[in-house]
Amino acid sequence: MKKIIILLAFALVACDNSTKNSELATKLVEKSISNMVAVKGGEFMMGDFGPLVGEHIPYSIQQDDKKLHKVILSRFMISKYKVTNKDYNTYLKITGKKRPPVSSFTKDYPLLLGDDYSAIATWQQAKDYCLWLGEQSGKKVDLPSEAQWEYAARSEGKYLPFATDNGKIERGRNYPTYDELDTFTGGLGLPFYPIGKYPPNPLGVYDMGLSGKEWTNDWYASDYYEHSPVVIPPFLTEVISRISSCAEYAASA
Repeated sequence: MKKIIILLAFALVACDNSTKNSELATKLVEKSISNMVAVKGGEFMMGDFGPLVGEHIPYSIQQDDKKLHKVILSRFMISKYKVTNKDYNTYLKITGKKRPPVSSFTKDYPLLLGDDYSAIATWQQAKDYCLWLGEQSGKKVDLPSEAQWEYAARSEGKYLPFATDNGKIERGRNYPTYDELDTFTGGLGLPFYPIGKYPPNPLGVYDMGLSGKEWTNDWYASDYYEHSPVVIPPFLTEVISRISSCAEYAASA
């Protein structure tokens, strides 16, 4: 009888945990989908457009983005926020996955910066998270392509050097001051701050290219801009959320 009672108690606990995880998953998926911003399809010149505007000097010191090239995208949706530590930790709890350290620094990053900062993950971890959201929501979810990310950061391809509300960095208004960065990162002065703290870009997307970097779906090639196709195939543009990135195809929304 004692053995039966123990087994029954274990079964009830397991069932209760399963129910809680199911509820957590539903809430996380609903929240993620509700945070999507629709992006109209269109064409734009992808790459370092600095020579075309302002003082006509490059904005980037990189050499792999100098070939401006036309890109045509279908409409899609992208998360207005990066995935937070809180949401990513909820996903880990639901799935039973462990978060392996990304580096000696980032293994303690969630503890250092808290729930409302953007999660840090490897490319594969970010990819897995997006695919999990797709499985749970029944939508086509993945990381955004580099072209999608840039198009959204530039508010559908406009010539804006920064993804702020006005295309400029104005410390204390749309980007932290140096003192604020110290406060946000425990005196380290790192370029991280809580998500959504400052105004979004004109498209309504927050912190793109700011407060850390973000993953995209593409494989890197130093000469890719030299050979990039004009029309990005649909399977590359069916994307959802952003771990430091993810997006979703409007066609499936």
